[in-house]
Amino acid sequence: YYFVIPCLKIQAVTRKDVAMTLRNYEIILVADAKLTDEEAGASIDKFKKLITDAGGNVKFESPWGRRRLAYEIKKVKYGIYHLFFAEANGEIIENLERQVVFDDNILKFFDCSIADLEKAYNDFEALKENPQKNSTLVSEALGA
Repeated sequence: YYFVIPCLKIQAVTRKDVAMTLRNYEIILVADAKLTDEEAGASIDKFKKLITDAGGNVKFESPWGRRRLAYEIKKVKYGIYHLFFAEANGEIIENLERQVVFDDNILKFFDCSIADLEKAYNDFEALKENPQKNSTLVSEALGA
């Protein structure tokens, strides 16, 4: 048996096209707590500039301030946390990861792809405003 399949006009998608697609990311930078607020701000601004100069957009940002780390990193117990919600492509994120390694002021870098940028930001702000009341957001996300 032979089946005749009509030819469909298929557009080839290259790896470069996929890399240029803007996706939503949640990015957390942890700076060394020994830095002054101005020095930490300069380091954070440098990475925001990397995103925007490469064609990405920083939609929302939230400074968390100085907090105790869950574990020591480079014999440091405290860090300055900063959260970004950004639109970027894979190349921008890869470049950001590469640059973070060379910056001694940044202790840790986390990035996570998210589906809905505004919902993630609003959920985060609600949790930050009242952690006890809105803790179900986290447990629902974890399936607990």
